[in-house]
Amino acid sequence: MKPKNSKERRSAFFKFLALFVITMLAILFAVYFNFKVPNKENDLLKAQVKAVEKEMEFQKNFSEQMETIKGMIDSLDVPGQNLPHENSKISNKLVELQKSIPTKDSTFRYDMYTNIVNTFSNLQQSEIELIDLNDAKNTIEEYKMALEKSNNELDQVKRDLFIARKQ
Repeated sequence: MKPKNSKERRSAFFKFLALFVITMLAILFAVYFNFKVPNKENDLLKAQVKAVEKEMEFQKNFSEQMETIKGMIDSLDVPGQNLPHENSKISNKLVELQKSIPTKDSTFRYDMYTNIVNTFSNLQQSEIELIDLNDAKNTIEEYKMALEKSNNELDQVKRDLFIARKQ
């Protein structure tokens, strides 16, 4: 005995089976992506953390070198310094600092580090000019004293001339 609605039953069963397979595939994809995507994302985040840590380490070293150079530039105005030797040491440190900047770094960071090195170079030049101007300041003071002495002598000669004319 065959049921009268066997075609309908078979069609309903295949529809159910198709929906069941689609639903199970959707669940399996969801579970797959639930475990696979976080692993990929985790690997990506770990790589970013390593890059940031590397950048922070470079910034720490760069900052330490900057402090060293700053101290060297500040010590240029100490009396008794061998200025050419100190300037060459500072220039060598600046060249090392420039070479330590990673070129594959992003543009604004590379430019920032380069600008810092250029600023230190300008600071060194300004310090040298200031030291030269201090020498000029001493020379100006000597000239002022000589001018004052000459003016006093001129006043004395004028008085002597005036007295000589009166007699």
